[in-house]
Amino acid sequence: MVHLRFLSVMDSNIKTFPPSLGNLVCLQTLDFRVWNDGVVIPNVIMKMKQLRHLYLPWTYIAKGTLELSTLGHLQTLYNLSSEYCDLKDVGRLTNLRKLRIRVSRSLQNLEEILKSTGNTLNRIRSLIMFMENNSGEEQARQIVSSCQGIYKLTLLGKIAELPKELHNYPNLTKLTLFDSGLKEDQMGILEKLPNLTILMLLGGAFEEYTKILVFSKGGFPSLQFFDVNGMDRITEWRVEEGAMPRLCRLTIKYCMGLTTLPDGLRYLTNLRELTIKGLCRELHRRIEEDGEDFYKIQHVPSLVIGEPDNKPPPMQ
Repeated sequence: MVHLRFLSVMDSNIKTFPPSLGNLVCLQTLDFRVWNDGVVIPNVIMKMKQLRHLYLPWTYIAKGTLELSTLGHLQTLYNLSSEYCDLKDVGRLTNLRKLRIRVSRSLQNLEEILKSTGNTLNRIRSLIMFMENNSGEEQARQIVSSCQGIYKLTLLGKIAELPKELHNYPNLTKLTLFDSGLKEDQMGILEKLPNLTILMLLGGAFEEYTKILVFSKGGFPSLQFFDVNGMDRITEWRVEEGAMPRLCRLTIKYCMGLTTLPDGLRYLTNLRELTIKGLCRELHRRIEEDGEDFYKIQHVPSLVIGEPDNKPPPMQ
């Protein structure tokens, strides 16, 4: 057991690490992605200096501050908590490339922390940030602004506005927004991302008062895959000619407010696959072969049309 290199813990009843875990000094991957509340994480992790990949539980409790600065080989760190971890420790994790961070409270001296961790954060390639309890939207933007080398960015929870310099991130190719509550004008930032190839707008990606999405001419120049899911409040989606010229796969699911497809879909000559599921019956009727909207999508080689949603559309 001492020479064990990979350990995955999936026991839904476990509440704490066994004390003997500290003896696994050769461990390279510790996967503790359980959904239990109140899992106690001891500081024996600091002894595992060979760790490359550390996946902490979704929520956990630490007795004191969880020290991570000794894990210099770490490449993946999931569920770093601002409540139980000293974020300055990240500065010593010079091999870190994938980071998932939970911001659960307002952070003191954030500018000082970011200054001391800047070199490490610039090496991050995949960043997932979860903002709890509407905590620190401006601080969340500051953290994202310190990770300008990222390829993948996922924002979970309300942030309202994106960092204004996001369009200057040279490597950003995948962006996922879930319940981010973006203001309507933030579409202007999204569509100017020059190298974005994958975009996922999930749940309340935009604030609840946003009813219309507009993809303007020249917007999303590199986008190839677009997934919009669970955005019930959107009643109209406009796609201007010249938007998303490279789009090849589009998925629209559970957007009950939509009653018609954008006319601009007919201009997407590179679109190869369109998936529609769980939309209102009126829209499903319109995209049948003899429906009013079928001409907009008849050029797409692969049409995957699922069942409509039987629920009534949301109150507007």
